[in-house]
Amino acid sequence: MGLRRALLTLAVALGTALLVGLGAGPASAHAYLASSNPADGATLATAPRTIELRFTEHVVLASTEITVTEPDGHRLAPTAMTLVESDEDQEAPATVVAALPALGVGAYHVSWRTLSSDDLHESAGIFAFGVQSEVEAAGPSETNPDLFELVGRWAVLAGIGAGLGAVVVGRLLRRVPGARSGMPRAWLRRQAFRLLVVGATAALAVALVDLVRFGAGAFTPGYVLRWGLREAALLGAALALRPGRPAPGRMSRDAAATTALVGAGLLTVSIGHFGVRGGPTWVVASTAHLVAALLWAGSVAALALLGARAARLGLDRADVRSVLRGFRTPATVSVVVVAVTGVYLASDVVVSVDAVLLTTYGRVLLAKVVLAGLVGLLALATTRALHPRGLQEGQARRRFVAVEAVGLLLVAALGGLLATGQPAVSPRLVSEQAPSVIDDRPVADLQQTLALRPNRPGASVALIDVLDTRRPSPGPVTGVSLTVRGGSSGGVEARPAAAEAPVAATAVTPSRWSAALELPAGGPVDVDVVVHRRGLDDVRSTVHWVVGPSSSDPAPVVSRAPVSGLLALASAALAVAAVIGAAWLLWRRRREPAPAPRRTRVAAEHGAAAPEAPTEAGSADAARDGAVAPRSAAGR
Repeated sequence: MGLRRALLTLAVALGTALLVGLGAGPASAHAYLASSNPADGATLATAPRTIELRFTEHVVLASTEITVTEPDGHRLAPTAMTLVESDEDQEAPATVVAALPALGVGAYHVSWRTLSSDDLHESAGIFAFGVQSEVEAAGPSETNPDLFELVGRWAVLAGIGAGLGAVVVGRLLRRVPGARSGMPRAWLRRQAFRLLVVGATAALAVALVDLVRFGAGAFTPGYVLRWGLREAALLGAALALRPGRPAPGRMSRDAAATTALVGAGLLTVSIGHFGVRGGPTWVVASTAHLVAALLWAGSVAALALLGARAARLGLDRADVRSVLRGFRTPATVSVVVVAVTGVYLASDVVVSVDAVLLTTYGRVLLAKVVLAGLVGLLALATTRALHPRGLQEGQARRRFVAVEAVGLLLVAALGGLLATGQPAVSPRLVSEQAPSVIDDRPVADLQQTLALRPNRPGASVALIDVLDTRRPSPGPVTGVSLTVRGGSSGGVEARPAAAEAPVAATAVTPSRWSAALELPAGGPVDVDVVVHRRGLDDVRSTVHWVVGPSSSDPAPVVSRAPVSGLLALASAALAVAAVIGAAWLLWRRRREPAPAPRRTRVAAEHGAAAPEAPTEAGSADAARDGAVAPRSAAGR
């Protein structure tokens, strides 16, 4: 029966995860700016007529603000803003296009603020571009978390952790004779019930405040559905853990509570963020990471409370020791799951070592990892103290468990802070490449786009897109050549510089060409573009722009080399090592002699004959959870 219920719980959790994950597009906590046109730090030959902001999530247009600051400090507002959606999906990443008034020569700074319709998180930032002028890039920006929303999320996580801890430690208490396990089990369930109700109430309060702040138009159907299902899961878990309440249907109280708690964890992940890649794998990994971490933290907190209140709850030292030793296997599994999934998830929220060191999100993540590692070492010390050969008893062991519980609560708090933060995945944190120079214009009957990467003196790569505006095309493009020369920009007299020899571009696609160029020192230059077509005259144009300075980014602190791939490989290696370790432990356990019957072991631990453990069933389990059997003086 126990195995069947466990499999049923796992099937329900995985089925729900896949159901939610298959509909999840790439997203992140906060709608951060994935890219913009003009790009941050770009130097343009002509003033743009529009600004495009491409966000990682769908945003609420009514809550989006864009301000353009001119070189003299005067602020301009866009003349119009539109939201470009992909396939009319209200939860897919979207682009905001803002029409601009006529701009002159100079450096401009664009500040923006918006609201994600996926999780109702506000985000803001700034970037800069120049029109025939050099400008320093503003760099990546972060948004401070909403403290009210953060407290609500912590309350939800605390409730889920308390529920999982009550289930796990409650089952470990079965090692204790029934007359003495009823009171602590009922007491743990009662505390978990209260915290789950507090978590559900906090989530409702956050939703009501968001409704007042942002209006009903900010709530998408998908967000409302996920939020409502999580509220139902929290309340369902609370009712399943309420002492004296019968189990629903044929499921035991533990199975019903575990299913609801795993579902609440999954929905908490879906309301928070799916990562940059998104998809079912991300959802399942995030849910496993959250549930395993909360199970570990909630169970350790429950064990610490049992140790502190052992006498009041009718437990002696042998009882507490038996429960603590029984938690070694769940703790080991939780730690392994947290480590494997944590490394995998980190590959999607930090892009380099500098991203960890230079951003608030990265530093919080680093603090969480370090603290979790210290707690893990403390857990090993506790396990060693509980070994039959170790005799560290009483107060020392209880202090270990109490400190471990406090540390895990802090880890969970940092996890909640990360869930409301902005991942450190800005492109400017990955490499030292300068922004591209982009020129898009009609030339004769062609539409021509020229981009330079990077826009710095020295070696650069030009990408040329050539599209024929006529259908059918009168003649295919057979080649493109470019010539860089010191020239004029807007009528300014050419600088004395020798023109470079024409460079023939190589076809990348039928409409895109690539050429390696050598750019002179920063300043205005001319690039002559010649498009060769079969059976038609060449199309010639001259593009004016300004080469950027030799470096637009600060020097790396440690490294800006991409680390996402390395972290993903490390998580796979950890997963393989965990599987090998589990197989070895199972093989070793099979070779060990069979343990003594449970009845004999309990009698040996307590110095008296123990009653035979009752068979778990729905009605018997509910009756025993509600029982409160204080220990009499004679029983001691």
